[in-house]
Amino acid sequence: MTLARRVSALETGLSPTQLVLRWLAEAHSYGDIESYVAWCLSTEPPAAPLDRLARAAVHAAWAATRGKRPEVLASGLKSALRETVFRFELVLRINATTQEWLEREALVETVFASQLAMAACDERPGRLKDESHLRRVGLCRRLTALRVDDLLAVRDARSAVEARYLDGHGTLFPDLAAAFEEQLSRCQEIAAMAVRLAEIDGVEPAGTDEPAAAKSPAVDLVHDLVEPAKSAALEKLGEGARALDVATGWLRGKFASVSAD
Repeated sequence: MTLARRVSALETGLSPTQLVLRWLAEAHSYGDIESYVAWCLSTEPPAAPLDRLARAAVHAAWAATRGKRPEVLASGLKSALRETVFRFELVLRINATTQEWLEREALVETVFASQLAMAACDERPGRLKDESHLRRVGLCRRLTALRVDDLLAVRDARSAVEARYLDGHGTLFPDLAAAFEEQLSRCQEIAAMAVRLAEIDGVEPAGTDEPAAAKSPAVDLVHDLVEPAKSAALEKLGEGARALDVATGWLRGKFASVSAD
């Protein structure tokens, strides 16, 4: 049996999830998305991961429904394509939004670290009775705790999506996964420093002089990952009307959530 036939035989029994996971393992082997994209562009002709996945999905669906009624075959092909392209788009969405979170958090980290450093270096004898100083320290404590909660919610949402659509396999490229955990660790360290400084300077415990840190709802973050990926997949498959419906529903939900807050 030739290599092409062996590959074809292996692909026949793979589900959309398994096809995407096989591609993901290959992509992750390059360490980061830049290296993977560079490899894709270096091949002749340039490798198109989505095209390859779509062909494999069609082949598997056709083999699974061969001999059945035409409408069953057509439905199976369409479903396989939707599920495969959606999962591919979901992986891209998760990596892109995580990169955006990290870039934003790096900037915010600088702000809080500098604020805490200035507060910690304040050696004025009267600082413990300075309401302005105490408010700044209390605010740093509250906001740094919120940052940690936000990142934990992001991680929880990603894990929930991976469990539901990708059999629990990690979607982040190795370098991005490591960067996220490092950022979370730094956020937790800064939050712990803010708590300690508040204790030293006699700031009232959280919950008495300030609202308790509220954890971001992971369910909203799940929708922010899943719905745009669904819309992008439908758009790529030429189902523009359905893609618009999904995108519109997602945006309406976000606006409704903001209005409720």
